[in-house]
Amino acid sequence: MRIQSIFSQIPIARYENNRYDCSQYRVPVLAPLLKPLPCDTVSFGRTAENAEALRALMAYGIPDMYSGKNVIDPKILEKFYSKHVFSRAIKNVIKIIKPFEKSLHTIESEFFSVVKTMAKANPQYKLADVIRKIAPEHNKKLLEIQQPIFDELTEMSGEMPPQLKQEFDSMMSIIYKKLSHEPVALPFSAKEFQYKLQRIADEVAAKNNTSESCTLKRMLQIAKKLPEKTPQEENNAKNIKSKAKRNKKIKNDKSLIKKRADILTQIEIMAAETNLKNNQELTKLFAQTRSKIYSIPIVIPFNRKSFIYELQKITNKLEDTKLAHKMVQKAVSLPTSHDNLSAFVMKCVEYSSDKIGYNMVAGSAGSIDHLIPFVKNGKDNLQNYGISSAYYNSERAQRPMQQQLKKYPQTYENCQKQVDRLIELYNDGTFKKIGLPKHYITNFVRRMYNLSPEDNRLILNIDKLKQ
Repeated sequence: MRIQSIFSQIPIARYENNRYDCSQYRVPVLAPLLKPLPCDTVSFGRTAENAEALRALMAYGIPDMYSGKNVIDPKILEKFYSKHVFSRAIKNVIKIIKPFEKSLHTIESEFFSVVKTMAKANPQYKLADVIRKIAPEHNKKLLEIQQPIFDELTEMSGEMPPQLKQEFDSMMSIIYKKLSHEPVALPFSAKEFQYKLQRIADEVAAKNNTSESCTLKRMLQIAKKLPEKTPQEENNAKNIKSKAKRNKKIKNDKSLIKKRADILTQIEIMAAETNLKNNQELTKLFAQTRSKIYSIPIVIPFNRKSFIYELQKITNKLEDTKLAHKMVQKAVSLPTSHDNLSAFVMKCVEYSSDKIGYNMVAGSAGSIDHLIPFVKNGKDNLQNYGISSAYYNSERAQRPMQQQLKKYPQTYENCQKQVDRLIELYNDGTFKKIGLPKHYITNFVRRMYNLSPEDNRLILNIDKLKQ
């Protein structure tokens, strides 16, 4: 049965391709600095070409090739977001999400259950109210899991050279302040600002808002002029003995601060002259960035991926590569919002209701999965496409299909579910209606067979496919 779109369909360009993104920082921006971790990968940068017919198919209840759960039509999700459906009272949000409940992944489904329970006593709550209500309890639960990992990392850091040990201790001091919700003075990073601005631009582009997208493109061009942190800036003027050099350092620092502030002001003015002035994410980004430019302490929540990134910057300097790998892998074991409800709650603690609702559903949205990853020379064509949920697509990243099948053996069964549904849609004329050729099915079957391990081939049955 066709899943009925509650709203009219709109173009979508998200959750596609298997590429690394060590969010909170985008790897394409920071690639020279560190090697991406094989974890928590999400990428929104590219759009799979020649896939419009396949995207249209996502409105007809297609099982995810990895989980077997029907993917949600991403056009519906984007319309929900653009129409602020998730900002309504939770009693109304529940009615809208209920038809898609079986598509939600485990943690998102757990959170949805919490929302349903809370709606019985507080039906007028918003999603943001739910998060604020349960955050203290989940913050405590999360800390109970995080603290032993931080303790082990601190113990490992004892094997570091003194200078790197000092960097690690300084980082952990900031981390504990974040966990305690104490204000911290964070260094300004032009690349971080550009990354976050690009993320907002991606969200706006997904809503097909041409005017705001054009404005954000101009903002991004201006943001490229922001001076990055210099080696000289790392040195404290107080440590310079020469008065002349010390005064020169202070003067240069003030000049650098002024230049950054002036460029940020220019970007803020551009936003103020459009509807972007009402964009909460953009407003928050501007406020946080200005505080960083002027070294004003602000409250910033702990971010797991940001922590891993900062730790890698330190461990990359270690000559002891085994210790570096061991520390990073220990950090990777910190709970994620995909495998721990408390981590999901704390990730959303500062989000708007719109963004909380989007996060709850987005991982279940349909996406184009490159069977051979694009970065491994996989082609942008129907012969290299499969349909998976955004979560499994992004989590897979550059992982070869053989490894994916070993990690998720249920894929053998769920690929057959997907093929069976595709055959039904071809046989009832849906393929012809949306312009998808019959050979998409036979090509997919052949490609999955060839990409599977030789000792355990993925053999898909297509006997019911009409000739």
